[in-house]
Amino acid sequence: MESLGERLTATSARFPRERLETILRTAKPFHPEGHYLYPADERGNHLQGYFLLDPVVEEPRFVEWIQEDLASWIDRERLEFDVLFAPAQPAVKILADAVARAVGKPAVYWEYLPSGRFGDRLVEGRLQRGQQALVFNGVSHTGRCVGQRLPEFVERLGGTRVGAAVFVKGTAPKVAETEAALGDRFYSALRAEIPVFAAAGCPLCRTEGAPVPWTALRGNGTP
Repeated sequence: MESLGERLTATSARFPRERLETILRTAKPFHPEGHYLYPADERGNHLQGYFLLDPVVEEPRFVEWIQEDLASWIDRERLEFDVLFAPAQPAVKILADAVARAVGKPAVYWEYLPSGRFGDRLVEGRLQRGQQALVFNGVSHTGRCVGQRLPEFVERLGGTRVGAAVFVKGTAPKVAETEAALGDRFYSALRAEIPVFAAAGCPLCRTEGAPVPWTALRGNGTP
């Protein structure tokens, strides 16, 4: 893995480094310092840093570069699945739609709330009982999205998770658990070292005061 600067590491061996550097330099999506609340509600975690997907997907060539590398990974791993299963976050949908088109699979979207939490229903597409799903998200700071929550929804609908993919993964314990469980069937292009704290034991609260809701970085996560 190659360092790409402060607390960022390349994790996809085939994603050209110059492309990753261009994305990071141009979109400036990584906020390495700060004290952020995610999800943005009373039960949210406190994060020392945040990676925002929105400015990345605003640039069509960046979306194309990411979907090219992800589609290449799917081909190399010979990953067989019926649907791409993702949250209906506007920024994530832009990227998920591009990946789904590239691999010729339908995208299925689960309800996404403005706070950053998931809802309790499908809002677009269909997952039939017995189908296999590749769970997808743009950024997984804590690992719960692709490591636990999205797979639970897939299973609730009668499907099976066969792999997971994100553009950026964090360093929280749930990320490590997902890596151990899926191995090469867990794709990411970047790793962002972002400490995650429970609100009750957050050391940043003592030095920096109350956390800033992640939604303040970009209006409710909408491009």
